[in-house]
Amino acid sequence: MKRFAMVLGRLIAVLAIWPLAAWGQEPAITGVVGAASYATASTFTSTSWFDGIFPQFLEEGSIATIFGTNLASATAEATGVPLPWRLAGTSVSVDGNAAPLFYVSPTQINFQMPSGGPAGISSANGIVVGTSAGLSDPYTWVADFGGSENAVGVFSQSATGCGPGAVLNVGADGSVSLNSPTNSAEPGSYITVYGTGISVLSAPPDGEPASFSSTGKVELGASGFFDFTQWDTRAAYSWQGLAPGFVGLAQFNFMLPITVREGCTVPLQLQGWNMSQPVTISIAEGGGKCVDPPSQGYGEIAWEKTVTTAALATYEVTETDTLTVSLQSSPGRQAPAPPPYAQLYAQQMTLATATTYYGPPCAIPGYRSLGAGTVTAQGPGFGPLQATTTPLQGGTVLAVSSGVGGLVPVPPAQSGQVAGLTVYQATLSSGSVKPGAFTVSASGGSDVGAFQSTVQVGSPIQIIGGQAGSVFYCGEPYTLTWTGGDPDAWVTVKWVRRDGSEDRYDWAWLARASDHALTLTCEMSPYAGLNMDMVVEVFPDPSAAPSFSPSGLSLGGVHTWKYTYRYEGIQVQP
Repeated sequence: MKRFAMVLGRLIAVLAIWPLAAWGQEPAITGVVGAASYATASTFTSTSWFDGIFPQFLEEGSIATIFGTNLASATAEATGVPLPWRLAGTSVSVDGNAAPLFYVSPTQINFQMPSGGPAGISSANGIVVGTSAGLSDPYTWVADFGGSENAVGVFSQSATGCGPGAVLNVGADGSVSLNSPTNSAEPGSYITVYGTGISVLSAPPDGEPASFSSTGKVELGASGFFDFTQWDTRAAYSWQGLAPGFVGLAQFNFMLPITVREGCTVPLQLQGWNMSQPVTISIAEGGGKCVDPPSQGYGEIAWEKTVTTAALATYEVTETDTLTVSLQSSPGRQAPAPPPYAQLYAQQMTLATATTYYGPPCAIPGYRSLGAGTVTAQGPGFGPLQATTTPLQGGTVLAVSSGVGGLVPVPPAQSGQVAGLTVYQATLSSGSVKPGAFTVSASGGSDVGAFQSTVQVGSPIQIIGGQAGSVFYCGEPYTLTWTGGDPDAWVTVKWVRRDGSEDRYDWAWLARASDHALTLTCEMSPYAGLNMDMVVEVFPDPSAAPSFSPSGLSLGGVHTWKYTYRYEGIQVQP
């Protein structure tokens, strides 16, 4: 435990002593990040229902880091608690509120986000660093002082945001030890994970450590995800809150699932309102030294047509047609089993969330993309054309909360949260994806041998009536009707809200294309009155999708297609 206390000290300080800058110049801020995940406190533009600005939030009371120049005249760190408001002549304010300081140097400051910020999510006055040379220009961004969209992050043992996580193994007798490849956690045992960025209902004053009496009062519990999937590998928390005796440090106690895979670098993420960056944890049956399972490769070829109707006065309709060939390998990887239709929630609604992490990716040993040489594609009226290697963007975990038979199995996401992953991708001209035979060929490369695979793309559907800008009332059934489609194809309908770092599928329904109708109802909506998107997807029965099995792809692969119709600006009313 003494060793781990030293590790925690390094997490909120820094490992290196930075050289002095040219002192006498005013400080300048170049970026602000969450101290655990290094997710940037910046903004990105939505491509969904609202072309506005959405944030990576920094929660009040959490630990954050400023990067810049001339931030301090010397390197200094706090020597006790409560934390000081000034170190080496440097101070920090957030919207005019003084921030407690852990550490300052000419190029980096670690501080606690102060409480008492303005209501809502604006940061009008921004972050300002003050020194004897003057004040920095305000660093403005979008912050959440309301506690609804905090960006949880997990500390790493290296204090870089990636690599082995700050995780303790908890023994049956209550003893704790630092998780490592020679001291692995056992499936079914308890672990403690340290991070920052949770919403706390009762927090100590700024700069003061959490007490033992009121540390577990959080607004939203977090779950632990392993290997980028939640099915049978989602760990429910037994306790979480502020770590007693520390400032701004969050503590999460979990029981590892019995079914969690073993290995020395199993990716671990926390999901609250958003998804943390992936760190790694060592897991082995019986504890002790871990052993990585053999790496296995799995492929997916997907043709997709997406038709988007904007919620504007013109109701502009745009179309994108794409081909994606994903060939990924990782330790212990399993091919997802296609769920049978009867196991899902036919003609019933379900509540679901797809959460995407927008922070910097981490390198995960053993997780890599496989090379198959030159990949070409052709279909009715085009080709052959060459697909190019493209970085895999984003990463999504879909958590479905209810349905016929309980939770719906969700295959592991191919996550862009792992540094260096790529896919083969081609952008096709509008109208390219349509009924007919589509073929993908690979010349063979360093990992995967030559192959050719053909799929028969099915028929689209024609939705009757315009949906963009419509108003739906919860409690009043609405029947969506369509014509066309293959008899065995599936149709899903989702109401989607782009919510900061996640797409939230508030309601979802499923039917056969041959039904030609689906009744949408919702008893209540937590987002009544907000604009949402209606997303209708048409895809073949997963069990009927053709497979391909080239050399070097131990799990083989599946060849599939999908039509997606997105209607923006849906009004959901109670």
